[in-house]
Amino acid sequence: GAAASLCGAPETCATSYPVQEVSGLLWVWPEAGLEGLGRSLLEEPAALGSGAQDWVMTVPPVSYESMVENSMDPSHAPHLHEGTFAASDMVPLTDYSAPAEPLGDEGFTVAHGGYTTKNDGMKATRTFRSPSFVDVNYELPSGKQQNFQLYFVPSTPFETRVITGLGLPQLPAWLPKRELLADLLHAFFFSRSALWRFNDQDRLVMQGQDRNQAADPDRRQAAWDVATPSDTGVSTFRKWLAEVGGGGPFASSGAAASLPTTQEEVSRWNVHGKHCPSCKRALALLEGTQAALGKMALFAAVAAAALAVAGRLASGIVATAAAVALSAGSRWAACGRAAFFGMERELWLPQVYAR
Repeated sequence: GAAASLCGAPETCATSYPVQEVSGLLWVWPEAGLEGLGRSLLEEPAALGSGAQDWVMTVPPVSYESMVENSMDPSHAPHLHEGTFAASDMVPLTDYSAPAEPLGDEGFTVAHGGYTTKNDGMKATRTFRSPSFVDVNYELPSGKQQNFQLYFVPSTPFETRVITGLGLPQLPAWLPKRELLADLLHAFFFSRSALWRFNDQDRLVMQGQDRNQAADPDRRQAAWDVATPSDTGVSTFRKWLAEVGGGGPFASSGAAASLPTTQEEVSRWNVHGKHCPSCKRALALLEGTQAALGKMALFAAVAAAALAVAGRLASGIVATAAAVALSAGSRWAACGRAAFFGMERELWLPQVYAR
């Protein structure tokens, strides 16, 4: 009848797309119907391995182009990341080989040597697999292997979702309160000032690059004209973007995008926390703990005053000590909560660029 006709009409049916779960990520083939399903079965997601990883997502207010460039430019590290690296440890990056041309649709791989005294002599590769995947492999002189997997998913002209595989060990399944402990460990990792200092050293410079290129698009040509070997990765990506990648994900939109305004006092929350279930649960726990300890401290202080008036000095001293301890715990929880957000620009920038 009418109900069957209505339910069977294309206009009332939800559109479904082929999906796969690989390496702990959900992959969507953005083409509906049987033809899309058939084509999706012929392609493999740009993923390595089949085991689930510890993935985290950040959403910096930075363009896709600048984010990928940054991942292809290892020699910036000793100059920019003071505190993690030191400019005095830099060695010239002269061994950086470009792929054969013409560049293919699938992407490219570049190889290079060390760029600091700590990794001098290493063999490294950086693979860009279009449109979003960057796989970095280091083989250090000691024989140690390091791997970094990054996905750069553009959401607006000046915002990119960065999905990073941390490769951290998982807590054992038998551990009591495993999810709570995992949330707290994750929150501790993502509330460290050293981590955000490293991230913001990149973010602030890349935002400046985005501003300069938005004001003068011809500046992008400079990436082609550089002559030093250390710029090989950046220039190769720019060539791929122009010759194969259609100029970038938003090149054909035609609309001039506005640059985002960053509020430093909430930058950490906007970049990561509000997108992260673990951080949101940990923040709620800290806020609840702060409120509960504050109320208990107030109650203990009132009790201490009452005991002192009643002449019970020993009990009053105990209640006072409890009030002080509970108040300190509430302040500790407040400091933990503040670490999820950020600092005013005037206070934070001197720390970002401190030597």
